[in-house]
Amino acid sequence: MIEKIEIQYFRSIYRATISNISDINIFSGKNDAGKSNVLKALNLFFNNYVVFEGDYAFKENYNLQRLDEVRRETVKGKQFIQIKITFKRGQQYEKTLPDSFTISKKWNREDETPQITDNIEIQLKKQGRTYNARSRASLTRFLNNVKYIYIPAIKDQRLFGEMLEKLQNIVYSKKLSGNEQLTSSLSTLFENVVIATKELSDEFREATSVDSMIATPTEVDELYKTLRIITTMADSTVSLENRGDGIRVRYIPSILNYIAQNASENYIWGFEEPENSLEFNMAREMAEDFYQTYAKNSLIMLTTHSPAFIDLGYRDKGKGYRCYKSLYETKIVDFEHAEHLPSLAEELGYIQILRRQYDEYKSIVEENKKMKDKIEDLETELLISQKPVLLTEGKTDAKILTVAWEKLYDYECPFDIKSCNLLDDQEENAIAGAGILKNTLCAWRFDSVKTIIGLFDNDTTGLKEFGLDGNYHAVTGKPWKIHTNKKGYAFVIPANTEMLKEIARAGKLSIEFLFGYDSLCKEVNGKKLEFEPMITTVLVNGTKVDLEVTDNIEWYYNKIKDNSKVDFAYTVVPTLEKEEFENFRDIFSIVLEILESIN
Repeated sequence: MIEKIEIQYFRSIYRATISNISDINIFSGKNDAGKSNVLKALNLFFNNYVVFEGDYAFKENYNLQRLDEVRRETVKGKQFIQIKITFKRGQQYEKTLPDSFTISKKWNREDETPQITDNIEIQLKKQGRTYNARSRASLTRFLNNVKYIYIPAIKDQRLFGEMLEKLQNIVYSKKLSGNEQLTSSLSTLFENVVIATKELSDEFREATSVDSMIATPTEVDELYKTLRIITTMADSTVSLENRGDGIRVRYIPSILNYIAQNASENYIWGFEEPENSLEFNMAREMAEDFYQTYAKNSLIMLTTHSPAFIDLGYRDKGKGYRCYKSLYETKIVDFEHAEHLPSLAEELGYIQILRRQYDEYKSIVEENKKMKDKIEDLETELLISQKPVLLTEGKTDAKILTVAWEKLYDYECPFDIKSCNLLDDQEENAIAGAGILKNTLCAWRFDSVKTIIGLFDNDTTGLKEFGLDGNYHAVTGKPWKIHTNKKGYAFVIPANTEMLKEIARAGKLSIEFLFGYDSLCKEVNGKKLEFEPMITTVLVNGTKVDLEVTDNIEWYYNKIKDNSKVDFAYTVVPTLEKEEFENFRDIFSIVLEILESIN
């Protein structure tokens, strides 16, 4: 809709050109850098006021640097404010308007209304086309069809009132105005009210000689203007007007988007600091909504200090601009060119740090969401199971334990063995492990008919997550913990031999290490367990060098390569002899003892 914006002598902006306008445009910068003046200039262009209707005054909005030049007579000419916007016509008015054209509005000091000029005739002639009265009419319709809504940084009650009024108008005009059934219902309601209050009207007439009645709305628009937005909270309802600032702020873009979706006009938002009053995660979610949803229905221009919104300026459908002061004058450059300005090096350094932190935050949030989804899937799977469940950290753990039971016992296992990882084998270590196991055990419902027993690795991570939460407590004389609801149990891989105790002290005892070293080295059809060598960093002549540690280091200190665990569990383990599974008896003995205590 808009290709370029040119602002001249408006507030802190001496001259500025903003090119390559995208679907969503982000203006960032320090406080008092002049970011909001871009949005206010657009408001002046489209609505002829700066913040609210009737507030425009030339001398309060004229650039002070330009005023000083004029007073010193270093330049000649009239004092004026000028804003030019180059529009892209799109698919409409193809026969009467050029592909792109510029509208210029100039506010002279002595004039209350701007002088409006355009280059449509010039552009049409360049294309070998005719300029006529139809072109002028098309331009008027084009501009009337563009609606600019300015949302200041401070979202007060007046602003919410304006937003609700716009919402009421669009809902009425698009959804209710032609509803004959509603109109008929209103007429019936009016008649019933008159009947119900006749006694009161008669008494009032006797006392005053004045006829009266209690009136109800008789038109749909009159009825709708009495309605309010009601939100639910717990088991009660609360008017949006009485909710916290954060909830109300979050509602504003939703209202604007609804209007844009249902209106025939083209909408532009000038939104100042949408993150105000929002806690960080809600700001992050709203930024995604701006990019993924709202920018589809409106052209968005916004100012921000939040890394969640600044991040949008680096994306495909977004454009970012940095605003900064140079000798009291607001300069505006896009993010790409800002990186090459020495004067912005410090500012952009902080921005890059925030971006890295924000990327890490997003990664953690996304991982937590995946974990939550997987836990919900896991809970469903556990409830379907017909037996108590021994729950492991990973799929390969569950596979090894299943084979171990089959090797050691000649009767059906009285419990199911399942992994808390429901991902594909190649994604084994993406988000599964001790964290999901802990969360599943801690969230297990007290009213569940299912008993789950969690098995943690006896390593650094497993022991940390085995801390669980305050609902779990140790059982005197037993190696397990029990939930207060008596539906959840947990223990770590037992270390009952000298070698296993040594591996556990090193914080390395995972399920694979219950096998002897010779079993771990076995290869079947080219498949085997592989280890990553231990690496240490040393200084050599002042330079850091990574070296492989080979001397005086036990084999179990080397980390198992994640992608080899599947080969070992599914190809090698089934070929091992029964004697090689003896260390697994201690795990099964604990599980059977827990089940016996339940019974």
